[in-house]
Amino acid sequence: MADDSAKRRAVQAEEERPKWVPLREDQHSELSAIARELMLARSQKGGRITENTVIRVAVDLMIRHPELLVGDTEEDLRTNMFSRFEQLLERERELLAAGTEDKPGEAR
Repeated sequence: MADDSAKRRAVQAEEERPKWVPLREDQHSELSAIARELMLARSQKGGRITENTVIRVAVDLMIRHPELLVGDTEEDLRTNMFSRFEQLLERERELLAAGTEDKPGEAR
């Protein structure tokens, strides 16, 4: 099993290219906390969840949904993305609430 882990790390090292990104202090603190919480909450123990893991997932989200990035400045991009996320989350809450209001067997 340790051999598989070493092979996975070797392939990962070949596929990844480092990118240095300066973070604000609050970003760094929150990122560390998120990674730590995710590590503790894992249902399967295996590979580690690190700050870099969380960053790569966030980058994958932006790559998959570039339409969330609208604006001319970093602040515009952040504000517009957060606004869109809030709209999506609110819509999800509304749908979940509507689903719990239905009685069993009742069609909408």
